[in-house]
Amino acid sequence: MDTWHVLLVGLVVLLGSSIPFVPTGQVLSGAAALASGSWSTLLLVYGVCVGASVLGDGALFVGSRVAAHHLPARTQRWLVARRFFPAVRSARAGIAAHAGQAVVTGRLLPGGRAPVVVALASGRHPLSRFLAADVVACALWAGLYVTLGALGGRVAGTPLLGTVLAVSAAVVVGLVLRVVARARSRHGDGEEAGAARAVPGGTAG
Repeated sequence: MDTWHVLLVGLVVLLGSSIPFVPTGQVLSGAAALASGSWSTLLLVYGVCVGASVLGDGALFVGSRVAAHHLPARTQRWLVARRFFPAVRSARAGIAAHAGQAVVTGRLLPGGRAPVVVALASGRHPLSRFLAADVVACALWAGLYVTLGALGGRVAGTPLLGTVLAVSAAVVVGLVLRVVARARSRHGDGEEAGAARAVPGGTAG
């Protein structure tokens, strides 16, 4: 895998990160599997994709801020009617006091990145603070998927089979993370409801 291929992967990650709900972890794992025979190429894949994902998230943030505050009212109503906006509202309600943690968690969870980015952007969260947290989030995200890809490539021994194993592992890890997040969310909702019932006159809502 040469430098031009690595840059092409970075471009794919950049474009995917700029658009809501486009998965890029599998692309990164597949590239890492192809580069698993060279540590220097693996590091290049990692560095390029960290930078590309930060730039893409930043573009999504800026675009969401423009959409939230400068588009005509009719266009804003159309956006609010889209299917992903309930997730944005939920993210906005839960990240006010824990924005940095939400950015990291959202980056790692499949489908969790875009609602957090859009919620922060529409809520006038400072771009500089978002980018500071996003650098950490993208570094962890890229580290996870590069590791999966490198392991798949080395275990398989051939680039094609290694890519298949790496992408499959990335999908499985994404599903596991989503299940764990949902279980934690339900557990937290249950604790809040129990606490509300324990208070005289309290309600679960």
